[in-house]
Amino acid sequence: MDSDYEHNPPDPAEDPAGRQTGPGDLWSRWSPGRLLVWGLLLYAANVSLQLIVFTLTDDLFLPVAAGSLLAVLLPCALVSRRTGGSLATDFHLGAVSPAVAAWSAIAAVAAMVPTSLLAQLSVRIYPVSQTWLDFYLEHLPEGTTEIALAAVTVVVFAPVGEELLFRGIVHRLASRIWGAVPAAVVSALIFALVHLEPWYLFGLFGLALLLAFVYEATRSVTACVITHSVHNAISFAFLMNQADSAMAGTGASGLDILFLGGSILLLALACMQLVRHGEAARR
Repeated sequence: MDSDYEHNPPDPAEDPAGRQTGPGDLWSRWSPGRLLVWGLLLYAANVSLQLIVFTLTDDLFLPVAAGSLLAVLLPCALVSRRTGGSLATDFHLGAVSPAVAAWSAIAAVAAMVPTSLLAQLSVRIYPVSQTWLDFYLEHLPEGTTEIALAAVTVVVFAPVGEELLFRGIVHRLASRIWGAVPAAVVSALIFALVHLEPWYLFGLFGLALLLAFVYEATRSVTACVITHSVHNAISFAFLMNQADSAMAGTGASGLDILFLGGSILLLALACMQLVRHGEAARR
């Protein structure tokens, strides 16, 4: 049997074969209301801890790392352990096959041009606040150590925390109530709005739709983390090299439009491969 299914068993309500996820699965033991409260508590704890750490350090990236690790990942791990489960069984944060990992990463690369163009559209409609831009540029990391710590936060900690919360809880809960497509739209909209960056709203929404698709195709939050991590890594590298243009938006160039067609084709191929591997894992 494929390791995708063994490490990331699907929800009973989502699995067409009706397989059960095991005695430790919170989703077969907790009510939707309890799961919703749990998600809200995690989000509130995450925001609160980030505000506290920022007040103490005046750093933009350390609060994200602290919130993701201490207010999301750790509580989920403790709850799973207490109820006899694990992050893999309860939140689908388990190992994936090399093929799923590779196609999840390829999907992120292919989505860079479409999501960037969507972000630029947002900037045109709602330009970046100069106050916010100055604040962000002043807090960008400087020096090898600061840049390395910021990169680890952006590429590892933030994707794990956000995917646990938004795909591992919000999307799955919405999917159980309304179905996959409405859940993708709802979870993507919430993801985009809670970032409080209206100038990137469309880009964030597009990225979140892709992440919802990756989850529905693979039933793996780990696959979503990989996609999110690769997207963040590319964005962070571009930010550190061209901070002013990356933050303010420069508009779509002819080269961007040229790359768009190829990106969409590659993205479609990656999505089809993820669906194929996901279906194979659930057989």
